[in-house]
Amino acid sequence: MKKMKYSLSIMLAGLLAVVGLQSCDLEEYNPSGTTADVVFSTPEGIESLVNAMYYNYRWKYFGREDPVLYIEGSTDIWLNIGNENYGQKMTRYEGLQGDVGQIANVWNRVYDVVNLANAVINRIDAVPYANSVEKDQHKGEAHWMRAFAYWWLVEFFGDIEMRTQETNAPSFYAYRTPAETIYDEVIIPDAEAAVAKLRAQSLDGLTGRATLKAAYGLLARVCLTRAAYCEAGSKEQKDLYTKALDAANYVINNKASLGIQIYNTYDEIWRADNNKNNTEYLFVVTHSSVSSLNPNAKNPNRLHGYFTPKLSGHVGIATTADSWEYPKEQCKLMPTKYFLNLWEEGDARYDVIFQEKFYANQDFTWTENSGDLAHYQKEFAPIVNKEVKKGDLALYFTRKKISDEEKKTASYAVVDIDMVYHENGLLKTAAEATSQIIYSCPRMMKYRVYDPDSNVKLLQAPNGVVGHGDVPLMRYAEMPLIAAECYIGLGQPALAAQVINSEIRTARVIKPGYEAQMKVTAAQMNVDWILAERARELCGEWIRWFDLKRTGKLVEYCSTHNPNIGSNIQEYHNLRPIPKTFLDKLLNPEEFGQNPGYDPYVKQ
Repeated sequence: MKKMKYSLSIMLAGLLAVVGLQSCDLEEYNPSGTTADVVFSTPEGIESLVNAMYYNYRWKYFGREDPVLYIEGSTDIWLNIGNENYGQKMTRYEGLQGDVGQIANVWNRVYDVVNLANAVINRIDAVPYANSVEKDQHKGEAHWMRAFAYWWLVEFFGDIEMRTQETNAPSFYAYRTPAETIYDEVIIPDAEAAVAKLRAQSLDGLTGRATLKAAYGLLARVCLTRAAYCEAGSKEQKDLYTKALDAANYVINNKASLGIQIYNTYDEIWRADNNKNNTEYLFVVTHSSVSSLNPNAKNPNRLHGYFTPKLSGHVGIATTADSWEYPKEQCKLMPTKYFLNLWEEGDARYDVIFQEKFYANQDFTWTENSGDLAHYQKEFAPIVNKEVKKGDLALYFTRKKISDEEKKTASYAVVDIDMVYHENGLLKTAAEATSQIIYSCPRMMKYRVYDPDSNVKLLQAPNGVVGHGDVPLMRYAEMPLIAAECYIGLGQPALAAQVINSEIRTARVIKPGYEAQMKVTAAQMNVDWILAERARELCGEWIRWFDLKRTGKLVEYCSTHNPNIGSNIQEYHNLRPIPKTFLDKLLNPEEFGQNPGYDPYVKQ
């Protein structure tokens, strides 16, 4: 994205956002006197709007902690850690109401995207373009962005106001539109329009723009989601499964023409040196190593620190200015016991995604009172006074059950699954295991910031938090998973197994000797298997909450598999609350109303 155009887009976005659905300052002053009608009557003006559509996703969401908590942390596969009370309204559904600021930010900022996309779609046909390809690209991107934004809003909030016209004056009334109508009149047609307009490559080869592979991917996702609103087995549902299947299969069968290339190993997907030009990503949110190009220069991409145990300060491990293998930790989420037990023995993905062994980056001597993990193993091993040299194995946090004999002979700290979790999945308390033990989990390694082979670094400094890796919102593997789910819905489990075996359970994810066990059969193909495989394949990739909701499993899975949530979650949590800040601005707040189950809105 060009710096001048990007900066201009930020300024011009204010012309629209200030009077949008979330507007709180109705008397914004425009000192330049420039009006939207003048600015957006040229291809350059439209391009500024298109650039601005991407802004909020880079500034507010993908790379920051909020969606980590309310999309991943509020599900069956992650527990929030560190300060256990932090984010509990989002991750544990404790006291979740319309006053939660992070939920209001989704409403406000994602509706900003809708309004910007509306402006492009409403205005672009009257703009004289010398290049029809550029016009189609801009129009296709706007349709893609509006479809994605409304998909997110509808899944979060349900029946909301459907606005397809640019909001260019303050509005004090809002009216709900059924979710199904928004899908049928906006989301799916927009995704189809994106397919019709977008090309395999973005203009000027810019990364992070919607292209044809993203359009087909989104069409598959939204049609699958819309099918969940239909009567089970109905013609309407089967038609939607078929449409989702066709879109997913287009991606599967046209990889080369779409610019998709499958890596030989699963590890290559997540290597830092493949982050900026990843051939399996369908759509990414970009971050830059140039601070001035990031909307929030001090807080671009922090994902590397969110899915990690506490390592620094223990047993010869330190985060320093040159310790790229141990960047600064922020310790937000750890896997549930259910998730750790969900992996099959022959699944090579686990060893790629999760790191269990941690090596000292400085010399260290065990002491009984050193503040490390040594005194937790006094009953197992005479390891006090043993030395750990730089490069030696220091910590072993594993999902396995480790024998007492192995613990007795180890010269490193062993924390196995039974030392962290009770049989029912609850974390052991500080009194039972101390806080240093209960957060000793494997480290999720999808969002790497360092590749030792190429010396690529996606972080300013390992003891800082300013990362600039791109964040995938959609990846190729989602397409065969969608195809398999559609085949199941269409009563064709053999074809579901076939696409899983040919596109997911390939040699790169199967350990040698486990080929027979890891191949799936038609008899295994059901929604619960698909959800388990989506957890294994797509964990941490901004889709788990949506998956559980779409399949009707949110309450069942969260209450059964995430003891932090347990009985807190109720059926009404399939929708998030309408933000109070939005209702406060309406003259008909009672008519618009709060979502069922939450405290009714009361005007203050």
